[in-house]
Amino acid sequence: MALFSAAAKGDVQSIQSLIESEDGSEDSGYYSDASGKTALHIASENGHLQTVKFLIHHGAKVNVGDYKRQTAVHLCSKKGHLHVVELLVNEGASIEIGDKNGFTALHIASFEGHFDIVKYLVSKGAELDRLASDYWTPLHLALNGGHIDIAEYLLTEGANINACGKSGCTALHTASKTGNIDGVKLLTRQGAELDMTTDYGWTALSFATSGGHLDIVKFLINEGVEVDKALGSGMTPLCLATKRGHLGIVEVLLNVGAHIDNCNRDGSSALHIASYNGHIEIVHHLISEGSHLDKCDKTGKTPLACASQKGHLEVVEQGAELDRTTDDGWTALSLASFGGHIDIVKVFVNRGVEIDKALRNGKTPLCLATERGHLSIVEILLNVGANIDKCNRDGVTALHKASFKGHVEIVKYLVKKGAQLNKCDKNNRTPLSRACQEGHLEVVEYFMNEGAGIEVGKDGFTALHIASLEGHLDIVKYLVEKGAQLDKCDKTDRTPLSYASQKGHLEVVEYIVNRGAGFEISDKHGYTALHIAAFEGHLDVVKYLVSKGADLGRLADDYWTPSRLAFHGGHLSIHAFLLKIVKPFIGFKEDNYDYLPFGGEAYPGYMPPYSRTYDPYLTSQRDSSRSSRKSITEETMIISLDEYRIKVPLSPDDLNIAKNIRAEALTSIPPDLNLGKDEVIISVGLKLSPPGLQFKTPVEVTVSHSAIFSNPDKAEIVLYTRRTGYKDTPTSTRAIHRDISMEPSHHGGANVSGAKSE
Repeated sequence: MALFSAAAKGDVQSIQSLIESEDGSEDSGYYSDASGKTALHIASENGHLQTVKFLIHHGAKVNVGDYKRQTAVHLCSKKGHLHVVELLVNEGASIEIGDKNGFTALHIASFEGHFDIVKYLVSKGAELDRLASDYWTPLHLALNGGHIDIAEYLLTEGANINACGKSGCTALHTASKTGNIDGVKLLTRQGAELDMTTDYGWTALSFATSGGHLDIVKFLINEGVEVDKALGSGMTPLCLATKRGHLGIVEVLLNVGAHIDNCNRDGSSALHIASYNGHIEIVHHLISEGSHLDKCDKTGKTPLACASQKGHLEVVEQGAELDRTTDDGWTALSLASFGGHIDIVKVFVNRGVEIDKALRNGKTPLCLATERGHLSIVEILLNVGANIDKCNRDGVTALHKASFKGHVEIVKYLVKKGAQLNKCDKNNRTPLSRACQEGHLEVVEYFMNEGAGIEVGKDGFTALHIASLEGHLDIVKYLVEKGAQLDKCDKTDRTPLSYASQKGHLEVVEYIVNRGAGFEISDKHGYTALHIAAFEGHLDVVKYLVSKGADLGRLADDYWTPSRLAFHGGHLSIHAFLLKIVKPFIGFKEDNYDYLPFGGEAYPGYMPPYSRTYDPYLTSQRDSSRSSRKSITEETMIISLDEYRIKVPLSPDDLNIAKNIRAEALTSIPPDLNLGKDEVIISVGLKLSPPGLQFKTPVEVTVSHSAIFSNPDKAEIVLYTRRTGYKDTPTSTRAIHRDISMEPSHHGGANVSGAKSE
């Protein structure tokens, strides 16, 4: 915009014209650009003293911040415009305002190295030890920027030399970390505490050794710092220098007495660390200085094991005990095989290490190489006699592993070398089953072409069962084409269709059924595919099976139907779907009033009787007739809940408007309905529509429930009735069903009073 452009150029005349123009919309001193900068920010940043003076005299606010909360003083301090800083301060600009990082003008000038501005700000009373958001002081930032003169000046003016910044870092820590030897010397002369630690235990020497600053390391050692002072993690300066590969610093530390085998909290010595990182020269030096080759860390891992794990051949060749194991049974060969380090594996094989030495979990080097897909190592190990069918503690062989991971080339090589195709692990799974489980069609095809048994599985759980369970349609199709039995049952009498229905794999269900699978076959509990899909909540599978003619009223051994299982599983949409189509309701009437009957859930040929009275539940015809409900008369308006065949009598005077009231399935049980053990409840509530429907006076509506017990002889119909007032119901007693707010009394089909739909 023109105003900002003029401010950037220092064009006072243009700015004056814009301010004086009546038709300009950008003449305000408060107007800002996309970054929140005003014209004053821009002029100050560019050092245009006269422009800044003009803008201030025409109302520009000197302490306004941009989107980074930086004021004009911040910006000109960063750029080194001393005269602008002086003008702004004289015009009332604050020098203690922090930006979004907490940096004041003194922080910024110290970091940028503008000594003259630093002196001016200090003369104006700027706070020397002010902490920014990350706890940096101006002294920290001066050293971080390499400005020794500013650091020395701040110290002369009284800055705290040991002030802690981010994570407890002092100025000496900062100088050591950045390699600022002059800063380190300055701070040491000024009395900085040399062995002071950060929150994590870092000292100035730790920072210098990790950063490779040899000159600072030597200086600090000459000043008498503690050479073995460790971090919170146990890492000493020697370990830190070793990890970074700083041989010169390692030599210096050892020459002044650093402990060569000091361990971190994991038990790793400098030699472990050097071996793991492949610093061969440091390894040589540590060994020559007497470091123990076979020292174990807390997991039992030696330096040789560390080198083998990371593939550092030169370190491996230094010589050590080859068959030493970690606490978990890892050998150097195991680690090299797992990591895919062929050259190291060859070294160990040539030296005669034990090829089949297994971990504690039974995994051999062959299994580890197979699991990671290292074909070349698999070939090497088998060529020197590795046991191809050796199992881990779960009975899993290398072929199982390769099949599970989908490493088809390794699968082919193992089979070529004689691996057993149909060997079962302890879970009765064959390599073919494992490939089916993970969806590796190419491996499955290879096994079938090699003659793997398609129906093998001691528990009857075949390849088709597992492919159906996991939803791998391509493998299901392939197995069926190859002759897999569609209706084969496992030891629980479940078929592939049962498992596909359990997991909701609709495409697999459709394919199996279309190929002729029996959907009425039940498992050992009497559950069909429809029972299982209903209980697991797979509505699409339920609808498909119903469309194919699945028996909706089929009773399992425990007398559970699909709809009851759906309700028991909390799947009300499936429950409602099945109730709509399961059977026509067998209705009855009393005083011209229709009740919700047993909902089609009655057992064949059995109608549940009315039984004892439950207060406040009415459970007999006599009890029902004594309720306050009125018979339907010509003056009574009949509002029909068509879906559940319920008619609700309401007087037209009771409503402002009354188009319809609908029933909805319960999503929770009324708190005062105490159900017994093994008892569930199937019910409806009320939904009033259209929005705004409201009763003028208290009204009573009764909707019956079907209470279902595990023992059919005790099943009974329960009518739940409640009368309520017309006042608003407290929020705490309301429940939300989708987008409709209803009183809890609606849940039980109770009296509806003073309620309105929302």
